[in-house]
Amino acid sequence: MDMNEKTETLLDVIERLCGILVSENENLVTRRFKEIGTTIEDKDRLCRAFELLIKGITKDGETIHEADGDLRQSLREQGEQLKMLIDDNCAALKTAMTANERLMQAVRKAAVECTPKAGNYTHNGMLSTGSRIDARTPLPVTVNQVL
Repeated sequence: MDMNEKTETLLDVIERLCGILVSENENLVTRRFKEIGTTIEDKDRLCRAFELLIKGITKDGETIHEADGDLRQSLREQGEQLKMLIDDNCAALKTAMTANERLMQAVRKAAVECTPKAGNYTHNGMLSTGSRIDARTPLPVTVNQVL
């Protein structure tokens, strides 16, 4: 396979990967997370193909300068577009993960607040600090000293 064929294959992989990233970024922004799951395998496969192509080109000692000028220009433009889409994807993923983390913290906090807490009575018969006002008051316990 000559450098022009390798470059065309690389361009095809980049173009398909860009398409998946555009779709994933739109789904992240519109919060359609189920649809993202359908493209993960394709994205992973294309990323591996991209990596193998790059390793293959550099391993053989070939340089991209051996490819036609039009292919190099197209590769440069596609590479810039891919980088921009990857940066957008990273930002959208970080935003989604932060939002999900906040949601989980709110759920965790609500679960802790709803969990009944054992309280202690103070010397004047009130519940000790830290007991919730809306919590069910613990039943008073007395010791039968007759036994």
